[in-house]
Amino acid sequence: MEALKRNGKRKELKKERERRRNDGDFKEREDESSSGRCRESSRSRKRRSTGEDEERKLGEEVEKRRKRVQQWQEFRRKNEEVGREKIWEVNDRKIWSLEDEQSDGEIDQVSDDEVRDGMKIGLQNGVDGVSVDEEIDPLDAYINTMVLPEVEKLNDDKSMELKNKSLGRIIPGEESDSDYGDLEDDGELIDDEEDDDEFMKRVKKTKAEKLSIVDHSKIDYKPFRKNFYIEVKEISRMTSKEVSAYREELELTTHGEDVPKPVKTWYQMGLTSKILETIKKLKYEKPMPIQVQALPTIMSGRDCIGIAKTGSGKTLAFVLPMLRHIKDQPPVVSGEGPIGLIMAPTRELVKQIHGDIKMFSKVLGIRCVPVYGGSDVGQQISELKKGAEIVVCTPGRMIDMLCTSSGKITNLRRVTYLVMDEADRMFDMGFEPQISLIIRNIRPDRQNVLFSATFPRQVEKLARSLLHKPVEIQVGGRSAVNKDITQLVEVRPENERFLRLLEILGEWYEKGKILVFVHSQEKCDALFRDLLKHSYPCLSLHGAKDQTDRESTISDFKSNVCNLLIATSVAARGLDVKELELVINFDVPIYYEDYVHRVGRTGRAGRKGCAITFISEEDSRYAPHIVKALELSDQVVPDDLKALADSFLQKVNQGLEQPQSGYVRNDGYKFSKEEDELMIAAKKAQAKACGFEVMSDSEDEGVCKEELDIDGSASSSKGRTEALVPETKLPVSVNLQHILEKIQADAGPKHYRAELEINDFPQNARWKVTHKLTLGTITEWTGAAITTRGKHFPPGQVAGPGDRKLYLFIEGPTGQSVKRAKAEIKRVLEDITSQALM
Repeated sequence: MEALKRNGKRKELKKERERRRNDGDFKEREDESSSGRCRESSRSRKRRSTGEDEERKLGEEVEKRRKRVQQWQEFRRKNEEVGREKIWEVNDRKIWSLEDEQSDGEIDQVSDDEVRDGMKIGLQNGVDGVSVDEEIDPLDAYINTMVLPEVEKLNDDKSMELKNKSLGRIIPGEESDSDYGDLEDDGELIDDEEDDDEFMKRVKKTKAEKLSIVDHSKIDYKPFRKNFYIEVKEISRMTSKEVSAYREELELTTHGEDVPKPVKTWYQMGLTSKILETIKKLKYEKPMPIQVQALPTIMSGRDCIGIAKTGSGKTLAFVLPMLRHIKDQPPVVSGEGPIGLIMAPTRELVKQIHGDIKMFSKVLGIRCVPVYGGSDVGQQISELKKGAEIVVCTPGRMIDMLCTSSGKITNLRRVTYLVMDEADRMFDMGFEPQISLIIRNIRPDRQNVLFSATFPRQVEKLARSLLHKPVEIQVGGRSAVNKDITQLVEVRPENERFLRLLEILGEWYEKGKILVFVHSQEKCDALFRDLLKHSYPCLSLHGAKDQTDRESTISDFKSNVCNLLIATSVAARGLDVKELELVINFDVPIYYEDYVHRVGRTGRAGRKGCAITFISEEDSRYAPHIVKALELSDQVVPDDLKALADSFLQKVNQGLEQPQSGYVRNDGYKFSKEEDELMIAAKKAQAKACGFEVMSDSEDEGVCKEELDIDGSASSSKGRTEALVPETKLPVSVNLQHILEKIQADAGPKHYRAELEINDFPQNARWKVTHKLTLGTITEWTGAAITTRGKHFPPGQVAGPGDRKLYLFIEGPTGQSVKRAKAEIKRVLEDITSQALM
C-alpha cells in the first residue's frame, strides 16, 4: 500500500514539474512575442514619420515651382502689355509719311527685344529671389533651352518681315497739288504690302523655279542606243531621182543633212514583230506620208521636226519609234523615272495620245501614265511611284510632280526620248519657260522629236535652238488643210445662220457625227439651248466646264451616245473622233491656224470629210485667211468670198484697215468701233459741260485731249493753252484758263493713280484682266476706273523710244479704292497664271 502511495505522489510531482515547465516556456514565448511587437511598432512609427517628411518636402517643392511659373507668366504678360502700350502711344500720335514705313517694324522689334531680355533676366536671376547657389530648376532649364530659342526665332522672323515691307506705287493724280505730307487729312490711303517689282518676282516664282537645274557633268549616265534602223535592199537600191519622185508624189519636203530615204511598207522600218502584229490587227494597211519619212528618220536616232496636216498620223509617227527605243533598255523599276516623255499643250490631247499608246503598250508590257491637271492627282502620283516607261503630260503638271516631295515621286534621269506634240501651240500658250526647264533637266544626249500641224517661222526658230542638227519633214504646204476635206464657205449675215444650220442638220444628222464651232462660251451655251428647243439632241464643250464634264462629253460623242457637239476652239486640237463627217464653223475662225485645226477634225486617217464655214461682211478681215486655205488645198473659192477678201485688202492698201496677222499674238485689249464712238461722244459732252467750245472732230480730239490732261501746275497749263490756241481766239483761251484754274483750286487730293504692268504675264492672264467683264466687276466693287494702255511686246523684243509695254492704268477718288483695285487685279493675275501652268 505504502509503495502504491509513493508511486502516486511521485507521479503527481512529475506532473507538477511538467506543468511548471510548460508555464515557463509559454511565458518566455509571450515575452519574446511582446518584445517583437514593440520593435515592429517602433519601426513602423519611424517609417511613417520619414514618409510624412518626404511628402511635406515634395509638396513644398511643387508649390515653390508653381509659384515660380506663375511669377514668370505674370512677368511676361506685364512686359507684353508694356510693349503694346508703347505701340499704341506711337500710333496715336503718328502722322503717315514715307519715313513711318520703317518705324512700325522698328517699334515692334524693340518691344519684342525688351520682352525677351526681361524674360531671360527673370529666368536667369530667379524671379522669386532664389539664390544663385541653388540647384538649377528643371523647368527653368527646359524653358531656357527649348522655349526661349523658338520664341526668339519667331520674333526675329516677324521683325524681318516687317522690315522688308515696301511702299506701293499709289501716287496722287496730276489734278492734285498735294504731296505725301498733305495726306494727314485723307486717312483712306493705306500702304501697299508689296511693290510691283516684288509682286512680279513672286508671281513669276512658280514651281518651275523650285525645280533645280541638274549638273549633268556630275552624273554618270548609262549609254543607250538610238539607231535601230537598217535600210533594206529595196530602199537602198533607190536612186536619188527615184527618191525625189517618190517624195514629190507624197508631197514630202525634207531639210537637213543625210536624210534617210522614205520607206514604202511597215516591214521596212525595223519594228519588232509584236508591233507589226498589232499594226496588222488595227488594220493599218500602209503608212501615211508623214510616217513614211518620219519613221526611218527617228529610228535612225536623228532629232526630227515634223510638220503635217491634221489627221495625217503624226501620233503613230513618234509612238512606234519610242516603243522600239524603250524595249532596248532595261525595264523601269519602282522609284525610277520614265524613258519616254511626251509633252502636249492640252488635257484632251494628252488623253488622246495616251489612248493611242495603250493599244501597243499592253502587248509589249510597257506602262504609260497620263499626267495632266483637273484629274485625280493621287492616282497619278501612285502610278508614277510604281514606275512607268512612258509619261504623257502637260508641262505645268509635270513640273508639279517633279517638285513635289523633293523629287521623290519621279525624276528625269532615265529620259532618253523626248517628244513635243503641237509644239507651236505650247510655245504660243506661254509654256516656253516650263519646256526649257524640263529639257535642261534631261540628259543632253537625248533624242528630240517635235510634231505639229502648223509651225510658224517664229516658233520654228525657237524650236531649232533646242534640237541638235534636226531633220525637218513637211507634208503638203506649210499649215495646209487636208485635200481630202471638201471646204464650203457661205457668206451669210448673223441672223440667217441658225436657220441655215437647221437645214444642214436636217441633211447631215443621220449620216454621222457633226461638230459645230463657235467663238465664245456664252454663244456655245446659247446655241446648245436653241438646238434642244428644236428637238436636236446635242452636247456642249468649252473651257468653263470642269475636267469631269469635258471627259464625259467627249466620251459620249465618241461612243455615239450623241452625234452633235457644239464647242469652242478648245476642241480644235487633239480631238480624234472616228466617223466625224461634218465640221461647221458657225463663227468664222479669227486666225488661219485656227481654221486649219478646226477643219482638220474631219477627214482624218485617209477618210473623206466636209467643212462648212459661215462668214458675213462684218467678218471681211478674216476672208483673206479663208481664201488662202482654199487655194492651198486646191479648193474652189466662191466669188462672193473672193470679193469680200478683195474689198478688205483694198481698204488695207488705202490705210483704212490694219492687216490681220495669221499668227496668234495678243496686243492687249482694244475698244471696238462702237465703244470708240461712245468715248468720243462722252468727251464732247464733258467739254461742253466745262464750257469748252466744241470745234471740228480733229480739233476736238487734239486740243481738248491735251487741255484736259492737267499736270497740277497753273503756269504750265496756261503756257500749254497759249501754245495750242492761236492769239486770234483770245476769249476762248481766257475761258479755258479760267476753267482750268477753277478745276485746280477745287481738285485737292481727290484723285489717285497707280500703274500695273501686265506685259510679261501669260496670254490667258492678260486676256482675263483686260476683259470688259473683269474690269467692270472690279470698277463696280472699288469705284476705281481701269484702262488698258501701252502695247504688248513679246519676250526678247525691246520697246522702242516713246513706247511702253502693256500696262493697266488705275485711277480712283481715294487711295483706298486704288489700292483695292490693284490688289484685286493682282489676285486675278496670280490665279490665271497658276492655272496656265497646270
